[in-house]
Amino acid sequence: MSRVRQPPLVTGISPKEGTSWTKVTIRGENLGTGPSDLIGLTICGHNCLLTAEWISASKIVCRVGQDKNDKGDIIVTTKSGGKGTSTVFFKLVKHEKIGILYQSAVWVEEQNYYDMRTDRNKGISPLSQRTGNPLGIDIERGKVPHSDIETLFPGKTADFNRENFSATWYLIENHSTASFEHLKLAANNLKKQASKKNEGNVAYVKGGLSTFFEAQDALAAIHQKLEADGTEKVEGSVTQKLEKVLKSASTTADTLFQEVLGRKDKADSTRNALNVLQRFKFLFNLPLNIERNIQKGDYDVVINDYEKAKSLFGKTEVEVFKKVYAEVETRIEALRKLLLDKLLETPSTLHDQRRYIRYLSELHAPGDPAWKCIGAQHKWILQLMHSCKEGYVKELKGSTILQSPMLDVDSDGRPSPIARLSQTASLKRGSSFQSGRNDSWKYKTPPQAEFVEKLTKVVVSQLPNFWKLWISYVNGSLFSEVLH
Repeated sequence: MSRVRQPPLVTGISPKEGTSWTKVTIRGENLGTGPSDLIGLTICGHNCLLTAEWISASKIVCRVGQDKNDKGDIIVTTKSGGKGTSTVFFKLVKHEKIGILYQSAVWVEEQNYYDMRTDRNKGISPLSQRTGNPLGIDIERGKVPHSDIETLFPGKTADFNRENFSATWYLIENHSTASFEHLKLAANNLKKQASKKNEGNVAYVKGGLSTFFEAQDALAAIHQKLEADGTEKVEGSVTQKLEKVLKSASTTADTLFQEVLGRKDKADSTRNALNVLQRFKFLFNLPLNIERNIQKGDYDVVINDYEKAKSLFGKTEVEVFKKVYAEVETRIEALRKLLLDKLLETPSTLHDQRRYIRYLSELHAPGDPAWKCIGAQHKWILQLMHSCKEGYVKELKGSTILQSPMLDVDSDGRPSPIARLSQTASLKRGSSFQSGRNDSWKYKTPPQAEFVEKLTKVVVSQLPNFWKLWISYVNGSLFSEVLH
């Protein structure tokens, strides 16, 4: 004796109210053993079987019927349990009237929305729930790189709506870690969906049979009227009336919607421009960011941003990107000049010299910045040494030292041999030769010693760093040293 199933019982619906074509989830008990067992579904008296999707014995998803201010129950009818009952109600409300210039807030379910104008499967109703996971098991993407899959399956795709669909590609991309048991379960789910699809046409006819009859009656009445009046454009005939009505409707629609569509085009253009600005804001903000970072001295940030922009937009063919990238190149060229000026400034530390050389090398500055720096430092050291010599000569010439008539001074500031000999002879004879000024000058540092001391300080302070810079340049370690 076969077991008698209990009639369906609806115990919940979400949401509890809404307008026509609102998607609702019905929950309850004994709601059928499968899609084929579900033979009836009404909400507030409207037939909703056409859009019903059976999920399980306790869950059904569908869309409510036509607009009508009404509140009613939800009745599910199955082959196995018959007509059921409901403990909850659904309130169906009408849409608010909106005009062509009034805004309307509409919630679009992007996951399940399909535009019938671009859909390849034109015969599928837009109200049907086309699942994004046909196998019904967990999806784990990203396990295998997309480029590797393209190499393995050239000319194929994982989109099951395409003619070149590859099932192997789809499984590798979405279920590469699934176990064999899960794949068997997926195969069963796929079979159920296939059987449900085969029953879809019959369900459409059963659910909308009255609508089909009404449409057929209307077409038959129009056909009889046209046959009675003739198909020629006779004055007052139905054909002529229909033509006038259609032309009038077209003209009225163009008049009413011309301004609206114009504003829509402008809004679309603005929206597209904003999307481009948002998507490529890195490039559009880069010139200003470069200027700010240069002022703050963040040269590393500037160089990193420039390398990124160069790799992304260096060879672009888009005019607006070319224009912005050209401005970026102008700012970078100014930065190269600024860094080169800082590199050639004297005096400077070895740390700054290495840092500026690295910056210029990463910015691909023309020439050899390191060699230019070495030349500038060499010139600076020579200039300091010449400055010491000129100071010594100037001090020597302006000296107030009194010399004897026989004391002669060479061009380098030393007494001539003849003068030294004459002075020695006079001292040996006990000459009473006396200088006319104080003898304290004898205990001061000789100008020659002061000159040598100053020159030595210049060499000791400048030559070690210059030598380190030169050695680093010669042995190639100048660019490999890590700066802290």
